[in-house]
Amino acid sequence: MIPSIQIIYASHTGRNQAIAGHLQAQLAARAQTVITEISQADAVALPSVDAVIIACYTYHDGELPDEAQDFFADLKEVDLERTKFAVLGSSSKQHLHFGRAVDYLTIQLNSSNGEQVADSVKIDQDPDDDDYQRIDQLAQRVLKSFGI
Repeated sequence: MIPSIQIIYASHTGRNQAIAGHLQAQLAARAQTVITEISQADAVALPSVDAVIIACYTYHDGELPDEAQDFFADLKEVDLERTKFAVLGSSSKQHLHFGRAVDYLTIQLNSSNGEQVADSVKIDQDPDDDDYQRIDQLAQRVLKSFGI
């Protein structure tokens, strides 16, 4: 069985869009992947995929970006039983609440009965080599959760 993985991103500067593309390249040989910008993503449809990976930036001092608000609200109404997930995203350590959007999304996906298969990853600004290693590990953990 080839798992279906939806990669959803919110990107103001292009960082998380690039991260989503990197993830897709890491997963494409062993999974069916699709990338969706978060304002176009349908939270209600998530139970139809095997896994979801969300890459989201943190706005200002710890807020979800405006374009993620509807998706986040819809997540509260979805039962993600049997849907695996992982969350990552860029932020700035100069902000009071570094990467809080990653935390909010992780908490909500867990509250929606999703199965977290990788530790969340927070990235300070642009990803460096160490960050890409953590991103690749996240991708490998998602695949490993399917026995791949």
